[in-house]
Amino acid sequence: MKRFGLFFVFALLLTLPSAVHAQIGIYGAVSGAALSSAPKDVGYGGMVGAYKQSGHFLATGLDLRGTFLGREGFHYYTYAIGPRIAFKPRVLPISPYVEGMIGLANYNNGKNTNSSNHLNYQVLGGVDATIMPRIDWRIIDVAYSGVGGESISAMTFSTGLVIRVW
Repeated sequence: MKRFGLFFVFALLLTLPSAVHAQIGIYGAVSGAALSSAPKDVGYGGMVGAYKQSGHFLATGLDLRGTFLGREGFHYYTYAIGPRIAFKPRVLPISPYVEGMIGLANYNNGKNTNSSNHLNYQVLGGVDATIMPRIDWRIIDVAYSGVGGESISAMTFSTGLVIRVW
């Protein structure tokens, strides 16, 4: 399922129409989450994704990401897509952003049993800082993730690197 998610990221980015001053970023991060109404109260893992945005001072675009959290047999995986708005001040090498996403969540009951898929929604924000011409440090990415029709949710904190490829 992870391979499908990565394939979906790259296929989507290749089919999106190019915009003037478009920028594509691919990112990876380590994550930790506080989980509620889940068999485990904390999960650890990673996040991968890609975004495409355009604009100078205020950039808008689309983000696609997968988050993979687990602990002691429990897993909570999400795959989501949604709009992205980033503020890019010219005088500072930082870029705060906010996003709203929708997708799928896959989780089990913590005993390595069958998992189930559910509708997932995410609200998130963060700050990227340029550390090299095409590389950003994702200082912090904070995401609230909920599952439609279920009481399980996660507050995820991530940090990692972004490579701007375009």
